[in-house]
Amino acid sequence: MRMLLIVALLPLAACQSNWEKKGEAAQASGSGATRTFAATGFTGVELRGSDDVDVKTGANFAVTAEGDTKVLDQLDIRVVNGTLRVARKDSKWFSNDRGARVHVVMPRLTAAAVGGSGDLTVDRAEGDFGGAVSGSGNLTIADLRAGSADLSVAGSGDMSVAGSASKLSASIAGSGNIDARRLTAANADVSIAGSGNVFGTVKGPASVSIVGSGDAELGGGAKCSVNAVGSGEARCS
Repeated sequence: MRMLLIVALLPLAACQSNWEKKGEAAQASGSGATRTFAATGFTGVELRGSDDVDVKTGANFAVTAEGDTKVLDQLDIRVVNGTLRVARKDSKWFSNDRGARVHVVMPRLTAAAVGGSGDLTVDRAEGDFGGAVSGSGNLTIADLRAGSADLSVAGSGDMSVAGSASKLSASIAGSGNIDARRLTAANADVSIAGSGNVFGTVKGPASVSIVGSGDAELGGGAKCSVNAVGSGEARCS
């Protein structure tokens, strides 16, 4: 189910059009260089465009933003099917402005997706987790305690994850990397298509599939079964 969520989030994170603006935009308050958005009841966060988002775990929901007034006025923040979506109101979300920084506090995070060039950082997540990156933006998770961790990168963006998981599923399509060396997994499935690399720490069996020039480097005593086509290699130790 978690992988299905990632697959659903990836194309949504990659683009934005008017017909995609489902849900109701969160009411914004404040003026000048800060805004507060009335958004609650979400367990996932999806970032589109060039703005940056940091997510922290807390007892109550809170969504605030800081930046240039014109940029803040263009923010489109809404909850869609349990996911907080951070985007812009029009196609100028890929413009050369400095972007906004959005701060999110939420009780529990189960999924995070990045589209475009913005960065998303997460302090902590627990339980089954899905992370997805499309475009050139980056996703960083400081402390993940997961049953299953399903991580997917499409494009040139990178993902960095620390913590532990019973099962790691890591998938790459493109040139982006998944760095899970500080994530200890009991077992893993790794799939690479393109030039991107996967780094991980696996204590048990790992299934590795490579098509292209990307490499998989798994430490921690990983016992790998490998199917590789192209110049990519799997190094397990």
